[in-house]
Amino acid sequence: MRVRFRYFDTQSGNLPFALYVPQGRAPALGWPLILFLHGSGERGQDGKKQAGVGLGPAIRENPQDWPAIVLMPQCPEGLSWGGSVLEAVYALLTEVEREARTDRHRVYLTGLSMGGHGAWNMAMRYPDKFAAIAPICGAADPFGVMSTLGGMPVWNFHGDADPVVPVEFSRVLQQALEKVGNEVHRFTEYKGVDHNAWDRAYREPEFIRWLFAQKK
Repeated sequence: MRVRFRYFDTQSGNLPFALYVPQGRAPALGWPLILFLHGSGERGQDGKKQAGVGLGPAIRENPQDWPAIVLMPQCPEGLSWGGSVLEAVYALLTEVEREARTDRHRVYLTGLSMGGHGAWNMAMRYPDKFAAIAPICGAADPFGVMSTLGGMPVWNFHGDADPVVPVEFSRVLQQALEKVGNEVHRFTEYKGVDHNAWDRAYREPEFIRWLFAQKK
């Protein structure tokens, strides 16, 4: 697994990030691009911790399943995925798209825990950017989800024994998407699984196939 660790200059300072680039020749339209937002425990400035939990380990185990460039920014200590931080992430995403010549029709967003919140928030802020989103054990404003993500392909994951972010948050969001007639959303609730639902979600063959099948 080749991962490059770098810093992106923003008005508020440096935003560390890791970038995974698959081996081999890129498709004619460019690689798909996945934006991964980590949880609260991986905040910092080393640019590496966020690659060690969630999507990073899944890619290391089975790189052939993830034929995409994966952008993994690191949220600074004391902050979360919102406001100016998401603006910086969006600017970084745009820069990576330009430099790496990715497939603009296949940009995906996922995140876990705090990053699950961030995935919902970023999708609501930039609903036209992503071909699909996959939040894991996150939460969001259901009214915001209803008003902006009515047509967004969503696969949401949560463990029903989560002691950190109760599964009720995801159940409410499922109801919100159903209420606005979103017919391209899915919700997987893992029985007996606590906060680390990502360990199963990122290893679901059906989910991986679904994700890469989504296009704008």
